Amino acid sequence: MPSKIKKRGKNSYLLTVAAGYNADKSQRVYTKTIHVEADEEAEKQYVLFEAACLQGKALLAGDKKMTLKEFYDYWKHHHVENNLEASTAYYNENIFTRIEAVLGAMRIDKIKPKHILSFIDQISAPDASFDDKPLSSNTIHKHFVLLKELFNNAVRWEFLIDNPISKLKAPKVEKSQKKILTEEEMSKVLSVLTADTTKHRLWVLLAFTMGLRREEVFGLQWQDINLDESWLKINRAIVYVPKVGLDIKPPKSDNSNRKLSMPPEITALLLKWKEEVKAATKRRNKRKKIVSMDDPVGPEKWVFSQANGKVGHPHSFTTFLERFYKENALQHVSPHLLRHMMGSYLLKSGVDLAAVSKKLGHANKSFTANTYIHALESAEKQTADVMQNILDGLKLQAKKQ
Repeated sequence: MPSKIKKRGKNSYLLTVAAGYNADKSQRVYTKTIHVEADEEAEKQYVLFEAACLQGKALLAGDKKMTLKEFYDYWKHHHVENNLEASTAYYNENIFTRIEAVLGAMRIDKIKPKHILSFIDQISAPDASFDDKPLSSNTIHKHFVLLKELFNNAVRWEFLIDNPISKLKAPKVEKSQKKILTEEEMSKVLSVLTADTTKHRLWVLLAFTMGLRREEVFGLQWQDINLDESWLKINRAIVYVPKVGLDIKPPKSDNSNRKLSMPPEITALLLKWKEEVKAATKRRNKRKKIVSMDDPVGPEKWVFSQANGKVGHPHSFTTFLERFYKENALQHVSPHLLRHMMGSYLLKSGVDLAAVSKKLGHANKSFTANTYIHALESAEKQTADVMQNILDGLKLQAKKQ
């Protein structure tokens, strides 16, 4: 048997191919360990391996064979730290926890499609979550997406030749229709809300009537609001990142950076809130015997700040809603669902899809259409009634003639 094929044990062979030279004129050497039952089969595998080496489809001998966990850390250092937001990086850490438990110790060049399929099966089990409940289809899909990102970069950076995930289809995401409050349920919420504070009323109404995200509500500064002309601008968002704290960042997408007209009730409440902030600051300074020339509602001051002037925590909106609905025995709804309800109500009222998409700050109209398909279907059904009325009118006119 040729020296380029060395038997290393029962059914184990080391293949060595010398092909080409490096920039320093040293010879390029490729190696591969195979497991076959006979010398003849080893020689056949050598021919195939030699061809792959000559075509640049093999990794050089001596290249570090990383485990998936080692490559994940490498990817974080060379990609995540410079390109991804802190909140995304934190979410990836949570997602990779399960991936590491199953695949983390395996060398990336040894991970095959069957291993990934086995992993997907495991996280699809009915008790896969940390509280022994099933993971959502969206969460399962995100595990697949992170693996795809890792393997794509491994190939791009020449740690791998073949991408095992490219041979697989992504798990399907089952879209669940959000249950929006009926007009009767929402009217009850607004009725009870009138007895609450101006601040809390504004949180709810900014989400429900203007479609603001929770993080956008807390990203508002007084310079973003024009009370005379009744409009506001979304220029930033406040995001909480565990272990990091509150992070001031640009809106979610280019279209999220938007100017919105305000209903008269919002304008009036903001004017009232502005006066309340001034009065509260004056009382606090008097109590502490402080003379301050600082304007608590100056252009760069946060609309919803803490007592010390620092930006408010967006999670306080969620905490308030949980308490509010529990204390008043109302249908529970999250800040995001209030925003979702605005889109649904507008579409059902016949407002143009493009206008709703712009109001919500979506990246494109197709995303709005996919998100609010139930509202669009409802509006589409109404067109049949409208056309019937038109037909009835035309028939009546024909009889008169």
